[in-house]
Amino acid sequence: MFAKKIDFKVGIMTRVVAGLTLAASSVHAQEGQVIVEQMPSRIGGFETANTHHKGTLGLTIGWHQSDPRKSAGTGNQLYYGGGSFAVTDQLTFGFDAQTYDDPTIDPIGGTNPAIKMNTLAAWGKYNFYRDDRVSVSGLLSVENMLHARSPIWGGSSRHEFIGALKLPVSYQVSDSFALHFTPSVTVMPDSLNGAQFFGTIGSLGVGATIKAGRRLSFAAAVDTPVSGTNTISSSGGYKKAPVWTVSGQYNVTPKAALQAYLTNGVGMTPATSILTHWPEGDEILAGLQLVYTPGAARPESYRGAPAPVTARQVSLQQDGVILGSADVAEPGHLRASLWGGSDSAGGVALGFSPDRDGEIQVIFEQYSKNSSAPSSLVPTNSVRYMFGPKLRFMDQNNGDPFSLGARLLYGRQIDSRSGVGVFYFDAMASYKTGRVALTANPKLAAFGNVEAAGVGLGVNFAVSDAIELIAEVTPVLLDASDVTWAAGMRYNVGSSGLSVDLNATNAIGQYGIGTLVAQDDVRFSLMLSKSFDLRGLKFY
Repeated sequence: MFAKKIDFKVGIMTRVVAGLTLAASSVHAQEGQVIVEQMPSRIGGFETANTHHKGTLGLTIGWHQSDPRKSAGTGNQLYYGGGSFAVTDQLTFGFDAQTYDDPTIDPIGGTNPAIKMNTLAAWGKYNFYRDDRVSVSGLLSVENMLHARSPIWGGSSRHEFIGALKLPVSYQVSDSFALHFTPSVTVMPDSLNGAQFFGTIGSLGVGATIKAGRRLSFAAAVDTPVSGTNTISSSGGYKKAPVWTVSGQYNVTPKAALQAYLTNGVGMTPATSILTHWPEGDEILAGLQLVYTPGAARPESYRGAPAPVTARQVSLQQDGVILGSADVAEPGHLRASLWGGSDSAGGVALGFSPDRDGEIQVIFEQYSKNSSAPSSLVPTNSVRYMFGPKLRFMDQNNGDPFSLGARLLYGRQIDSRSGVGVFYFDAMASYKTGRVALTANPKLAAFGNVEAAGVGLGVNFAVSDAIELIAEVTPVLLDASDVTWAAGMRYNVGSSGLSVDLNATNAIGQYGIGTLVAQDDVRFSLMLSKSFDLRGLKFY
């Protein structure tokens, strides 16, 4: 289910990432290298011998997902993220964190037991040898299963230590093709609460990576246990099963890459990467991972040096009323929005752009409490959060025929452990000509057994440099069927980055699934937005 509580603390991860960012900011040697174009250090959870140059900071966040059609709700998910910092050309330290909490899709011993496994890992990787063809490295991880809980493991266990030792060897066949061989030993408890657990697992893995160009690459790997067991059978016993991964990577910018996966694995830390999805290891998970490698000397875009943005282009970086913008904020800029209005609806949205074509959005919103909205489509009337990345793949402001972006938001109620989690994805395409900007915004939302989709169409007309008129409509289908619409006027206060919106809509919210659920009555709102330039701050 998407309604998961991530047990590791966001505040702790934020401080770790901030510390790594500060450390990276003092290192300038070779940082102009484009890391995302190099051969990967990992293929999913499979380790290669590759390491990156001194001062390289890498950050990741992602999730894997089972087919939602095979289970109640939206399927099973593994959420994960991490970071690494290269102290020297040979030595890298990093951390990974992940959470899994779901009942199994297929039965184990006649039932579908709930399984929870939250893991935090610290690791070091050292490159022993490297020439033009061969690279040999070693990785050691010390990991803590913060919480492991399932009836098949006798209940709940906390703070169980696990770890892995890996000795990957990579062979560079050509500039665009490499092979990898990785022997590993993973150490886990033999039992939890008196019930069998995985114990010690020895494995051998092989993999390959192919570069299809500067921006596109592919990889595949298989890791097979040769001793011990790494999966749970349908009968409840333990057995061996190969863990496989295939992936493709597209470099959105020279600093950020989007990786897509198919795998039967259920771990992305060094130790848990040998585990398959339970039972049997025959369930296929699909997923996405965002990789970010900041560096002031790296190029900003594959489109070359960006042209200065006009005031109109900056205004169109802001989302509409119920439609998203295909553009993102300028690098180093933060946009904060605050809104409220009738039917107790309101919220706060923050969007920060660390890179030329990427933005991180965090939203807190309370949907309308109007009783005419179908209760079965409203995940909650309490305050809820949403967060996720937004990427721009095409930019009309810098040579592309139109702008194209995509966004992924995960959200849930924040005042209850049983709050409903909602998955939301949308793509945004816009075309600007003269005073008119046209937007198309396909969107999909899902929670539990509810699915809603729509294609939003919008127009933004600049009456003057200060005043914009906005009209939007979204035909809706699947479990929701009523058309949502919005109309608004935006006033931009000179070049201050401040804008004021007056909006009317029949949608219960301005973000996520709230844009796909209609109420009978018109809802009015007032929104204030301000853009802040944070490029002068030391942390950025």
